[in-house]
Amino acid sequence: MKKLTKAIVVAGVMTAGLAGIPAAQAEVSASASIASEYLWRGTTLGNGDAAFSGSLDYSHESGLYAGTWISSGDSGLGTEYDLYAGYALEAGDLGVDLGYATYIYPGADEDGIDDVAEFYLGLSYKAGSLYAYKSSDSDVDGMYLVASADVSSFSVAVGTWLDTGGDYTHLDVTYAFNDNVAFTLSQIVDEEIEDSMDMSPKLVVSYSLPIEM
Repeated sequence: MKKLTKAIVVAGVMTAGLAGIPAAQAEVSASASIASEYLWRGTTLGNGDAAFSGSLDYSHESGLYAGTWISSGDSGLGTEYDLYAGYALEAGDLGVDLGYATYIYPGADEDGIDDVAEFYLGLSYKAGSLYAYKSSDSDVDGMYLVASADVSSFSVAVGTWLDTGGDYTHLDVTYAFNDNVAFTLSQIVDEEIEDSMDMSPKLVVSYSLPIEM
């Protein structure tokens, strides 16, 4: 993901939350994926190149979880390492997810760019969810909100920045062709920033594969 102060102007796999509700029992899971480009919160962070990523996650039956996500594809900041931990709870059809994530860019240190971290809170009900992200830096204003819903093989998400000085809203529609292949169409719909951002629709094809542990 992007450093938040730059993300406000430029732009994070994670439209609908870094982590879902953990499984009912303790487990370790991993995955690898490739996408036609790095799409994050309605914008592309690369120059059109494919993005490779991998994840390793641990979830406990108590609701505690932690994980890491590594990705290429950010042409501005280079390789990205995400670390996150949180607590998720389910009660019937209701779910709550509270966590903390930090986004690390080793190759960007020489450019004087700091890593960024966020707190996040997610609420879910059946196939719908609402997540809020807020920088842990008290000097950084603004918040990112994203609401999503799943309908059969389709997922629809609407994300928006609030009070950042560069607010925008985007709409993402994802079609899961099967368990591995997905197509995402993303469009920024806030025309107030038309002169400062790429308003063209973006189509991303991704392939993901779980890794047996």
